[in-house]
Amino acid sequence: MFRQRLIYSLGALLAIILTQSLIALWAFDAVNRQIDHSRSSQQMLTELLEFRADSKRLKVWLAEYLITEKQETAPRDELFARMLGQLERLQALSATASDPAQPGASPAIHASDANIELLRGNLENLQRALQTREINRLETDAARWQTLMELFDKFQGTDIAELVNESVKLQQQRTEQADDAARRALRLTFISLLVSVGLALLLFLALSMRLSRHLNQPLERLLAGTDRIANGDYSQPIAETGAGEFAELARRFNRMASAVQQAETRQRQLQDATEDRVRERTAQLQEVVNQLQQSEARQQRFVMDISHELRTPTTTIVGEAELALRSSAADDPRRPGLEHIVDCCRQLASRIDDLLMLGRGHHALVSVRLQSQTISAVYTHVGDRIRTQVAHHPVQLRIQPLATPTGLDPERWTLLVDLEKLDLVCRIITENALQYRCQSEQLEVAGTVMDEQLTIELIDQGLGLSPEEIEQLFQRHFRGQRARAERPDGLGIGLPIARSLMQAHDGDIQLLPNAPAGARAVLTLPCFEPED
Repeated sequence: MFRQRLIYSLGALLAIILTQSLIALWAFDAVNRQIDHSRSSQQMLTELLEFRADSKRLKVWLAEYLITEKQETAPRDELFARMLGQLERLQALSATASDPAQPGASPAIHASDANIELLRGNLENLQRALQTREINRLETDAARWQTLMELFDKFQGTDIAELVNESVKLQQQRTEQADDAARRALRLTFISLLVSVGLALLLFLALSMRLSRHLNQPLERLLAGTDRIANGDYSQPIAETGAGEFAELARRFNRMASAVQQAETRQRQLQDATEDRVRERTAQLQEVVNQLQQSEARQQRFVMDISHELRTPTTTIVGEAELALRSSAADDPRRPGLEHIVDCCRQLASRIDDLLMLGRGHHALVSVRLQSQTISAVYTHVGDRIRTQVAHHPVQLRIQPLATPTGLDPERWTLLVDLEKLDLVCRIITENALQYRCQSEQLEVAGTVMDEQLTIELIDQGLGLSPEEIEQLFQRHFRGQRARAERPDGLGIGLPIARSLMQAHDGDIQLLPNAPAGARAVLTLPCFEPED
């Protein structure tokens, strides 16, 4: 299987890497060991040369001592101490100067240790002879010199000079042997690493060719199959051949393609069924819409016909009642009844106007023909329209002067308005203020120009508003709880129409509570700076 081949290949590469690492560690240790041996041999050679030089210095001091009878012994003691220290360092370095694994290393170590002991014994005898003044017991200087030279040159039948020279040659040989061993270790390391790198390269090339040959063909089959699946072609499955892993992967892809194909088939079936149901429901809804449109058209025609039929007799009744009022005396007992008839007929005329607005339709109602009017002219027109509407009601109307900022001329700044539709808005808010005034006799109109906007407020002290119902008041056919209790016969269409008309003017209408009682109807319209 491809997975096993890959594991074996990676294992072989790992073994080669570990082998190279072990060879490198061994070589590093061997070279360091030989370098330490070479350094120790060189130090021993240096110590021996120093010892030989100090030995000659001591002989010179003895000659001066015998010839000149010089009594200063400090240089002698210093030379003895230094030479003994050199012998101790030589003995300490002797164990590390040679590699015990090398042939002949043990005899060389023993010979070096024996030479050091002989030199130590000779030096101690010489020191003892000089420090105890045994040499002074001899009668002549020649005998003293002969004895000292024997101590310098001979010890236990051994020539001291030859012993020192032999030790120097021995350390030179050991230094050369350590250097040769270090060079051999480096050469062996280089050859070992070169061979291991070559084997690793050969193995890597062989494994790469083998793995690429086993990997290339299955991957090409898988890539071609996945491209077909991505393009929606499920007719030809992927060949399930090759190594076990690739065959299993091909089987998984084929199962996935089969599942995707089945899901797409079910999705198309569901989509077709959904489209059929949507077409069926659409046809049913269209039929219902047509019926509703026909019903609405018949309703509008009926409302229009009824409204026109009611307008004429209502106008006639109002005219006859007003004529009777004008011709009757102030104390005529029929006068209250005639006034009641006039009020009822006017309310009926207002309801007829609402029905006519409903009959015309929303689009026809809110279509406006905007014309340029000055701010002063519009505010005066609104005030006159409201004054006319409240003329027949027992209320006191107060119209405040138009408040404008400094530098703004209301006779030059303009508005784009449809005065007829603006009159309709004024009629709606004034009628609401009159109907819900709750015996209050105060109405106020105020106008302000600020931030290039005209604001007109109609303020009453009547029924007031519930804060939670303010936004709902502009929904068609919605009426507040207080309004329904005060006047159950309202239709709830006036305020929605008023807002639609104000928005058609790029303005707005708002209803706000008035403290301590009543409500404020706020109309806003954009103003335009005059062109110079």
